[in-house]
Amino acid sequence: MDKRKAIARQHKNFICEKAKVIFANLVKKTPGSSMAEEEAFKGNHGGFEKFKRRTGIHSVVRHGEAVSSDTKAAENSISDFKKLVDSEGYLPQQVFNCDETGLFLKKMPKQTYITAEDNALHGHKPMKDHLTLLFCTNASGDLKIKPLLVYHSGTPRAFKKCKVQKSRLNVTWRSNNKAWDLFTDWINEVFGPSVKKYLLEMNLPLHVLLVMDNASAHPPDLQDNLLEEFKFIKI
Repeated sequence: MDKRKAIARQHKNFICEKAKVIFANLVKKTPGSSMAEEEAFKGNHGGFEKFKRRTGIHSVVRHGEAVSSDTKAAENSISDFKKLVDSEGYLPQQVFNCDETGLFLKKMPKQTYITAEDNALHGHKPMKDHLTLLFCTNASGDLKIKPLLVYHSGTPRAFKKCKVQKSRLNVTWRSNNKAWDLFTDWINEVFGPSVKKYLLEMNLPLHVLLVMDNASAHPPDLQDNLLEEFKFIKI
């Protein structure tokens, strides 16, 4: 219960701060308004509670499924990994880890506020506007590979309208339904060249360990599909 109260306070703090920002923007855009009006707006919890009573907005919690973890297997994996690194003589600069994460744009938070007309939070269909990001860095933290971004559209409408050059983005933008091909291309076109350049500049041996999970998006024969110049990478 204490944890839920703490989370609720965080949500209130965020809403109050956002209200202050919105009010400040309105003051700036309204002719004849002054800084005094902006300072007069408190944007505190008391004002938020009054707003809730006037509008009938109330808080509800979205429930998710619990996920169990295998602690013993995790401990064994850590031990095996340490033995591998020590036996092969990998330096922190040569050990890399990559992992994916999904981003649902405009996804509702677990706890939110609904109007008085709604007695409960109705079920919502999963957001279709979804993208996947792949992040990768080494154990020393001094080389962060350019993130891979996978979206359903190769060139979104907004890109065309604003004349966005994907090559100048801070991510490698891709759209492909074949995850295996996409991941293999990323290894050979982005990860391999970046790591090789880094090791040569640091005067370190071309000796790399790439750690990743056994997700379905990772092809099982990835090691065999490395280009000849990147055979120094162990996956």
